[in-house]
Amino acid sequence: MKKNEVKNVGQVLESMSKKAVNPVMVAVSPIVNAKEKEKAEEAKIEKEEDKQPTKEQTAEELQAEIERKTAELQKCLEVLERKKKLSNDRTAFMSALDDLDEAENKIGEEDGFNTPNYKLKFTGSYGSSEIFSLSNRFILLEFIDFMRGRIKSKISEIELQLIA
Repeated sequence: MKKNEVKNVGQVLESMSKKAVNPVMVAVSPIVNAKEKEKAEEAKIEKEEDKQPTKEQTAEELQAEIERKTAELQKCLEVLERKKKLSNDRTAFMSALDDLDEAENKIGEEDGFNTPNYKLKFTGSYGSSEIFSLSNRFILLEFIDFMRGRIKSKISEIELQLIA
């Protein structure tokens, strides 16, 4: 019963201090209100303590974030490796274009039907005997034009992939 009485007295004091009817209550109201403020501050501190993560939760969150960042970096590394391979392929094709241009210039300088400097050879497999070869400069020039077009289209595809 005493607890209820104390609560009731506290409630009565609060209501009287709010009404400011009695001059004594006006003087006592800061004390009553101070207790209310203390209770509110204690409740606020308790809520903040509940919000603060434990060390285990923080460690788990940090570990999860580290794993997520590692996965992101791994993806970026894979993309970078793929683009590096594409760049190397592009460089090889550019070199092949330069070689074709050089061959075309040398073949264009010759006057004969066949060229002694260049041959297009067909073999059964690498290092095996030759099935036949072509040294006709007109056919070789057409072949160079065809290969140049194919290489340029492949370079364009690679450049689009590098940009993406």
